[in-house]
Amino acid sequence: MDHNIQEELVKQVANQVRKLNNLQEKNIKHQVDQIYTQLESFFWLQRSLKLQGNLPPLRGWPVSPDFLLLLHRWITKHKPKVIVETGSGASTLVIADALRQNNQGKLFSFEHLEKYGNQTWQTLVDENLTGWVDLRVGELVDWQHDHLNPVDAEKKSRWYLRDFEGIQQIELLVVDGPPGGTCKYARYPAVPALHGRMSAGAEVWMDDANRQDEIDVCERWAELYGFDLEFIPLEKGLACLKRAKQEVSASTLPVAASVDTNTYSDYDEWHLGLDFSLPEDRQTS
Repeated sequence: MDHNIQEELVKQVANQVRKLNNLQEKNIKHQVDQIYTQLESFFWLQRSLKLQGNLPPLRGWPVSPDFLLLLHRWITKHKPKVIVETGSGASTLVIADALRQNNQGKLFSFEHLEKYGNQTWQTLVDENLTGWVDLRVGELVDWQHDHLNPVDAEKKSRWYLRDFEGIQQIELLVVDGPPGGTCKYARYPAVPALHGRMSAGAEVWMDDANRQDEIDVCERWAELYGFDLEFIPLEKGLACLKRAKQEVSASTLPVAASVDTNTYSDYDEWHLGLDFSLPEDRQTS
């Protein structure tokens, strides 16, 4: 082989190795940053909650600590009277705790699996939070109304039993179910089913908004129902739909007045209203 060609091949291989190493370093840094963010979120969440026991595990399928922290702070700040969630679990406990701290409000929680419904209810009993929650458990049923899932799809559209008695003037709808494997765009029916029961200033929060199905669903909701759509860069992604022009991220949470948030916008903690910068790094006005 020609010596020059051989040298060129060696250079190309070396460049590819460097690129792979750089990519690996970036991925590792991102993972470390995410772990740090979830740990600090969990720390502040634990300090905010008034619970006797522990939260359920928050890895894997359950909602992440950063989502729960933002949710708890939003509720204690805005003091909604009616909240609906699809999919019970750790979020049920966190919402109920916030309502108890507010000394007002009711959560209507929909769950399709009796096993998880029983687990959630027992946790609420242990924490003396049952008075703040109306937990409605029932199998998923066929959904034959507006849906993004094609009519001839292999997996038919299914959603929660439409047991909406007593639910009016919803101020916050938290969508974290049914599971994505139920059918294509499984969470789409939430707004069509409940839109007529929402208050004028209601907000809709979609967990797992890093996934394409959830992105498509939220964009469709925004288009059909006149919501403003904002994506919050949490671990699994949060999509917030609202009618009022207001910020959900850092501006709704306590932020040190002397700090320029734009300077530190690269840090995940700013999306959660947390300030871990050093005193000498802070800019004074």
